[in-house]
Amino acid sequence: MFFKKIALEDAPAVAGAVVGACRLDGWSNPLQSQFLGVLFKNLMNYDVDFEVLAPISIEDFMKALPTQEEHLEVIDLMLAVELLCHVIPESVAHSIKSWAAALGIHNERLTLLRDLAKQSLAVAQSDFYRNNYFSDKDENLPHFHRLVKEYGLPAYMLTLTSDPLELARWEQLGSYPEGSLGYGLWSFYQKRGFLFPGSVGGVNQSVAHHDWIHVLADYDSDGIGEMEVAAFSAFATQSVLPTMNFFGTLSIFQGGLLQSIVGDKPHLGHELEVPNGSERIVDAFKRGRACVVDLIEDMNFFDHAHIPLNELRLRWNILPKSIETVA
Repeated sequence: MFFKKIALEDAPAVAGAVVGACRLDGWSNPLQSQFLGVLFKNLMNYDVDFEVLAPISIEDFMKALPTQEEHLEVIDLMLAVELLCHVIPESVAHSIKSWAAALGIHNERLTLLRDLAKQSLAVAQSDFYRNNYFSDKDENLPHFHRLVKEYGLPAYMLTLTSDPLELARWEQLGSYPEGSLGYGLWSFYQKRGFLFPGSVGGVNQSVAHHDWIHVLADYDSDGIGEMEVAAFSAFATQSVLPTMNFFGTLSIFQGGLLQSIVGDKPHLGHELEVPNGSERIVDAFKRGRACVVDLIEDMNFFDHAHIPLNELRLRWNILPKSIETVA
């Protein structure tokens, strides 16, 4: 994910690199320059107009930021900017690929962008679900590989065979004290009519991991709420795997290119194009970065389910939402 290793003083070079790789003859979507402006101003203390900012070359960028970690972050930022779009021009995908090749970056996130640019949506869908951090947790589920063989990609997300013991574990959260994390999760499901893991048609326990973060960080389950959770989670961990989840979530709810396996309605995108949409995502980045525990790696939320939510938020430094994003 971006801006974990890059220093504040390097913001101008990073901004110039993104412009050089992505703007070409003009931005594909006006949201791109607006999002970048909010992102750099709030995370890097760099206030600049991305409509007129001059690009820099790959060679000048490599002189300014020589490390592989920095290179990986700037490529991830380029990818995020393009995944805001409903159509990804192949010229831009090729440009980012050229930057990545020069910087020595090769990963599945670049493959996702390439497939989306080529409108190879079925392949991109597979890229996303097979390389999401949920899939890493799926490996621990009983009979997971058999389920994949039988059901395909839905096995990565959904409960496909009844598991009464797993269902009882989640339903029991309703007996925890009001105000606790466990009761908050139980209420989150009840209010939305969601099925618990273990019940056929509900999400599986791997995907449900992110629902605890919905509750902890106080994000809704609508499109922009899902993007906020994905943004928060990508920063509240040392793992790189949630970066793919953030990219896929952008493409589902903003780009409208990928489709979610969960739910029965297609997502048309454009859900970041609301007042303060960019500010809400950037605030989620900031809140996730401030968190002092890793909410993805080796986190079992059931171990903390009995603890009051407010106590956990203080203990883990989960900051309140900014006044601007709440308004």
